[in-house]
Amino acid sequence: MAKIQNQSSRYLGIYGVIAKESIRNDRLTLIIFFFCVFSVIIQAVLILGSWAKLPPQLPLYFSRPWGEMVLSSPLGLWLLPVIALLTLVVNFLLAIFAVRGNRFLTRTLTTFCFLVALTTLYGLTKIITLLV
Repeated sequence: MAKIQNQSSRYLGIYGVIAKESIRNDRLTLIIFFFCVFSVIIQAVLILGSWAKLPPQLPLYFSRPWGEMVLSSPLGLWLLPVIALLTLVVNFLLAIFAVRGNRFLTRTLTTFCFLVALTTLYGLTKIITLLV
């Protein structure tokens, strides 16, 4: 059992080194990674900070027809940071491990992650500032 644990920790260590080197080598990727993490944290702080002031129904699903279908409970606001976090994890894992040698694809994935984080942060800020 100890042998299996040593092998798995060794593989995790190798992947951690690969991830660190991959992110450190490209300064734009590093800046975008920190912005995305910061964006998710700010979104969580915004939701938690305004939770008591939010109305029971708020507009969230703007792609639906106007009326009751647009409204959501305040719990639905957590969709925005979750989407940003999932995009961050999936895109950076793909950029680090799947397309490690292709600089264009790595930059494309990280730029898309930046756009998602920026859009969700902007949308959440607008929803909260207009309602509170």
